[in-house]
Amino acid sequence: MKKLLIVESPAKAKTIGKYLGSEFTVKSSVGHIRDLPKESGAIKIASDGAGGWTFTPTYEISDGKKKVVAELKSAVKGCDEIYLASDPDREGEAIAWHLKEVLSPAAGNKPFRRVTYNEITKSAVLKAVEEPRDIDMPRVDAQQARRILDRLVGYKVSPMLWKSINCANNRTLSAGRVQSVALRLLVERQREIDAFKPETYYLLGVEAKKRGTGETFEAKLSRVDGKKPSLTDRHAVDNALLELSGAWLEVSDVKAQPKVRHALPPFTTSTLQQAASSVLGFSPGKTMKLAQSLYEQGLITYMRTDSVNVSASARDAAKALIEREYGEEFYPAKPNVFKSKGGAQEAHEAIRPTDVESLPGAGGLEAGEAKLYELVWKRFVASQMADARTTVRTVFLSAVKTGLVRSYVFTASVTDIDFEGFLRVMKLSSKKKAKDDEDDDDSDEVESLPALAKGEALDAARWLSEEKQTKGPKHYSEASLIKALEENGVGRPSTYAATIETLKLREYAKTDKRKLVPLERGILVCDWLVEKLNQLFSVGYTAEMEAELDKVEESNEPMNAMLSEFYAKFTAALEACKPPAPEPEKFKLVFSLLDQVKEWKAPVTQGKRVYDDKGFVESVKRGFESGKEMTLRQLEVLVRVLMSYASQVPDAEARLKDAKLLSGGTVMIERANPDLVRFCFQTLDRIAGLQKNSFLKSLREQFDRGKGLTMKQFGILARSVGENCGALPDHVQIREKLGPFVPGGFPEQVYDPQIEKVLALLKEVTEWRPKTRRGRRVYDDKGFYESLAMQYSQRGMLSALQASALKQLARTYRTKIPDYDRKAAEIGLASGGEDAKPGDEGEK
Repeated sequence: MKKLLIVESPAKAKTIGKYLGSEFTVKSSVGHIRDLPKESGAIKIASDGAGGWTFTPTYEISDGKKKVVAELKSAVKGCDEIYLASDPDREGEAIAWHLKEVLSPAAGNKPFRRVTYNEITKSAVLKAVEEPRDIDMPRVDAQQARRILDRLVGYKVSPMLWKSINCANNRTLSAGRVQSVALRLLVERQREIDAFKPETYYLLGVEAKKRGTGETFEAKLSRVDGKKPSLTDRHAVDNALLELSGAWLEVSDVKAQPKVRHALPPFTTSTLQQAASSVLGFSPGKTMKLAQSLYEQGLITYMRTDSVNVSASARDAAKALIEREYGEEFYPAKPNVFKSKGGAQEAHEAIRPTDVESLPGAGGLEAGEAKLYELVWKRFVASQMADARTTVRTVFLSAVKTGLVRSYVFTASVTDIDFEGFLRVMKLSSKKKAKDDEDDDDSDEVESLPALAKGEALDAARWLSEEKQTKGPKHYSEASLIKALEENGVGRPSTYAATIETLKLREYAKTDKRKLVPLERGILVCDWLVEKLNQLFSVGYTAEMEAELDKVEESNEPMNAMLSEFYAKFTAALEACKPPAPEPEKFKLVFSLLDQVKEWKAPVTQGKRVYDDKGFVESVKRGFESGKEMTLRQLEVLVRVLMSYASQVPDAEARLKDAKLLSGGTVMIERANPDLVRFCFQTLDRIAGLQKNSFLKSLREQFDRGKGLTMKQFGILARSVGENCGALPDHVQIREKLGPFVPGGFPEQVYDPQIEKVLALLKEVTEWRPKTRRGRRVYDDKGFYESLAMQYSQRGMLSALQASALKQLARTYRTKIPDYDRKAAEIGLASGGEDAKPGDEGEK
């Protein structure tokens, strides 16, 4: 019998084709072959007569897939059996179902068989072919329900954003069931960062010196009179240092605490994305692309999984390798078994090498693939190894001095590795790292400690103090956002990479030094959604919906019942956020006044759009007369059109005011004074560089088309002009004129006459230190100078912090500036001061 096996990708087809006999032909569908059409009517919603609805999706062959479908139909006609071997998840099950639906007419009565495997190895593929099953319809329904939900949310909410938010390219704004909640997390974190006010505090310590050997180590103050110290006042710190002056140290105690560190489970999709981001610097999208390639080459198991299960054969293979390469003691007495989170698909396995004997670095892979494979291999092998055993040794030092008023205890700890266990492979630090790589002020860990005994006397080589500031919340990284989404049950790991890429594609957020920072567009969208549809886009409700979607697959809950429950809440929420429809009499009044217009302006074409006043009025009027529901937006535009023809309708303004349809009425949105708007744009043209701002350009285009600016839009324009006009001779008058329209006014600006002269000094520097990198940070002195020079040319001043950093930069380069001492003295710039580190204030 001739058999046809269909997979998603050509690469997978090539690999699998090597494993199957000559009776098999392997073809690729190249992903999905059909999808919902882009039109809004893709889902037919009908009442079921019992208070619910039925949801019937209509599918069409995807763009560019007609040739693929034709080839598959031809292949189906020439075989006896069809095996559908798409991926073993919901998406793969749906692809298999779509293939069967499309190919069945060509197949006639030929049987379709569903086969799945978690790894592309010969044994796994042959076993799958020998054990086919039917298509899992609850799993298909779960995928369809997700697509229907996503389509409903996107197609119903996105147009509301277009109408409500004024920004550049607002027709590209969109809302998404998971995307918008991820955006909300970013925006709420940004607000926490903006609201945070740092507080100063101090740490005290001592450099202890062992008598006899001279060995030194640092210890941290841990107790004052038996209590944890809280030092927030410089005066109190100075008093403590004064009191400790002349004291020596006595070892009051030495404690040894054994600890056990367990291996981490093998990777799931989300933990792989997080680790690849933290360790390798890969974006989630890049990680999944590389993992897909490794999977299709047969090197790792399926990469979309939330399970940490490991097959018995894989565990046995890992045991053999561990005992052979590292020793029997490195394998645990009982195999490590990890528990997957609730809702994980237990039939799947964790991400692991298909053959643990295929060691990293063997060659044949691209650089990124090799790095990711090594990460997967090490994590899997380590997950099967014995625990690491350590001992934390802590020494307690008491300050000793005649007349000491308070008792001071300092501590220092070191972690000794007694048995490496899984750390032999993972090469992780034996110390417990501080959260998010920040300094851990509670940690007293040191690299090493000399042998010390209770009662031993030590010298205090010097007393230490450090001024610090509390650190606020940090922006999410791509890895930490994925972790937050997973912990809150929002979305599924297989979609996280695409969600983050969408946020960046829509210009809702950007990646800045591996941080995800929300942009103005994203903040505007988030604020509108939270104000109008708060519950629908809350973390809790979205997680609840994910659980309901899982029930469709796991508990055979009817898809229509689940969708009906959502649809009832969804439509009620949409209806509640709509503005009330205007009274029909107001439309009748406006149309009667517009009937008096005899001469209409000629239509104007801008790009692909045609602006035709007469055509617009006639179109809206036809809709009104046919009984179509009218909107406030339509009424507002009609009034604006009418006022542009006021010379032909003499009583228009008076009658509109009587009907409360002009400024201050219930319909018209308050518009900014056009003379003030014009003044802003005229001033903007005098400010170098500001004309290039895309958002301000969009406001100008809107104004030039005859559409006024809302007060909110004008506030943004006024702030931009006022903050950047400092170099203009009349900047004071400009700010006074625009200040009342800027929420909170303009911050007080302090003019520093030295800045211009310091910039002139730095202009003489011809040899700048090269950019330097420390960890994730890049320091660029020249770039920092040029940035401040540009800001000063626009604003005419810098902030106090920027001015201070600029002066320090000049001192740093005093040897590169000819006759620096004389020139610095002339402008009153002190020549002393410590050198700044390269780019300390110039981080780019």
